[in-house]
Amino acid sequence: MSLDYVDRRHTQTEDRYAADDLETMQGATRYAAHLFALFRPFVGRRVLEVGCGIGTMSEKLAAVADVVLGIEPNRSCAVQVLEHMRAEPKFSLRECLLEECDPAELASHRFDTVFCVNVLEHIQDDVAALATFERVVQPGGHALVWVPAVPAAYGPLDAELGHHRRYTKPTLAQAFTRAGLELVSLRYTNPIGLIGWMYNAHVGKSTRHSPMQVKLFETLVAPWALPLDRLLPPPVGLSLVAVGRRAR
Repeated sequence: MSLDYVDRRHTQTEDRYAADDLETMQGATRYAAHLFALFRPFVGRRVLEVGCGIGTMSEKLAAVADVVLGIEPNRSCAVQVLEHMRAEPKFSLRECLLEECDPAELASHRFDTVFCVNVLEHIQDDVAALATFERVVQPGGHALVWVPAVPAAYGPLDAELGHHRRYTKPTLAQAFTRAGLELVSLRYTNPIGLIGWMYNAHVGKSTRHSPMQVKLFETLVAPWALPLDRLLPPPVGLSLVAVGRRAR
């Protein structure tokens, strides 16, 4: 791995790198729609969004839910999501870490959904985070989790983004089980994106998402690859999509 990168695993909330990266990824509109479509059957009416970033998913959640409470510890992201969602009365924000929240107080909101996209990998104790999801969601409610997959794909960009890990199906399933969540479904997505990520990690040594690569994916790959992905889950991919349920 190149040494010309910043390892933000323990400092990721302290600068605006995350906000800048999310702004670049806002160009991936088809990919965002694909992501939300995979989770849509499990999104309820009262949603806790853990790590809402700059509001890309918050807007989609507010369109289908009655209440969306976002948690976001990065100040630069929090400023942007508040601006982005200022006209949406269904949305409110807490600028803090999940670990700083009182699980009993969160549970009092009677959430039926915890929505967590590209966040669990940023949390050092991921099992503890999933256990919090299990505590705050209502019995029968769902924890919807999207994480980066394939440890061999870990590269400078992962470190820059503050990723503690990339997952395999067994490691993510084990984390859900240890947290007391019943695993409803677990699947890979975006195998073509994995090829690009592997190249960027081990050949290009990229430390930022490329706007040009995002545009090429959106225009040349996404229109045909993402519908096929939803129809036929691939055997491996850039990300893992997990749905857990609180059984009691």
